[in-house]
Amino acid sequence: MKRTFTAWLVGALWELYGITFGAYPDSSATPPPSDQNVALKLLTWNIQLLPAGLEAFSSDLDKLQLTRVPWIVEFLNQSDYDVVCLQEVLDPTATNLLVNGLRATFPHIVMPPKDPARLLSSGVLFAARVPIEQVDFVCYPDCSGVDCLASKGLTIIRGEKNGRAFMAAGTHLQAGSQTVRDRQYQSMADAIARHRKDHIPMFVMGDFNTAKGEPPYEQMLSKIAVRDFPVDDPKPYSVDAENSWKDSGQRPRLIDHIFLNPGVTGTTITRQTVQRARRNHQGKTIDLADHYGIVAESLLMAGPEK
Repeated sequence: MKRTFTAWLVGALWELYGITFGAYPDSSATPPPSDQNVALKLLTWNIQLLPAGLEAFSSDLDKLQLTRVPWIVEFLNQSDYDVVCLQEVLDPTATNLLVNGLRATFPHIVMPPKDPARLLSSGVLFAARVPIEQVDFVCYPDCSGVDCLASKGLTIIRGEKNGRAFMAAGTHLQAGSQTVRDRQYQSMADAIARHRKDHIPMFVMGDFNTAKGEPPYEQMLSKIAVRDFPVDDPKPYSVDAENSWKDSGQRPRLIDHIFLNPGVTGTTITRQTVQRARRNHQGKTIDLADHYGIVAESLLMAGPEK
């Protein structure tokens, strides 16, 4: 079969630069029947890859970034996730090691975008086994304190599995200031609304620094027009005092989420679980990050016939 010019160009760029643009399969491929459901498994995980060198100012900022990256890569490469959304991917060396380690298993990667006015990237990276592409990035204009160093915002991607399209938006909201987060909810809602399509479900995921069960949570869900789903775990938290990176005073909270707006499709999240990835290191059990991952098992379903 003769290759199209686009396919040739993507292949050439892959050979030259080792990057993927999330190209979709050949349009001649036959899509699934309209009644076929497609399973899609997603992970959101804040992996705490802060810029190295900060430990010079305080030993508390030594997060073993370069030690943990191979552990994270090994864990993800052995997983069965289709799409992974990672936050706090900020250190350049750690980022390169992460991407190069994941590329064989997750060939479709959207790197953390960066606003020219900010020192650091957004820290939000998508990696997928299925084709994905970035369709937008919005850097939140509102921020406070050290969070203003990063290009915190919303990255929106479009993907496809077995002919079924989906969209996903990844974010990491302000820590500490609820006033700033309130304004970020609105920025997030505006960006999502511009790209929402009735016949394509949209997942919204990341570290929202907004705990389920607290008053701002319901306000956020309403503003960004998504549904939440229960977490099937006796300890449904993404941060708690049992994590090796947290102190004994850490309140158990669920602040990392995967939400869904199914549009007019029947798409749903059938189950959510907590991923607690740990490893022995120098005689101690260490969590791979200071947050646990949240895993969503979903079914991509078609909408009503037009």
